[in-house]
Amino acid sequence: MKKLRPTPNLRPETSAPVRTGEHCPESGWWLPATSAEHEAASRFVGQGSLMPTFAGTPSAWIPSQEH
Repeated sequence: MKKLRPTPNLRPETSAPVRTGEHCPESGWWLPATSAEHEAASRFVGQGSLMPTFAGTPSAWIPSQEH
């Protein structure tokens, strides 16, 4: 019988901002980096989807800590 080995954490790193047009590394609520204090600006983005614009302009997005 094979022994089970612990698997490394395969979750993508989301500490760096993800820019409009890049693929979302992880499903969840995201905030535009320029409006991080405004929770109303948050959007749910599914893993693999393209990151959206914010107020019609390209933006960098960071994961929301509130949701």
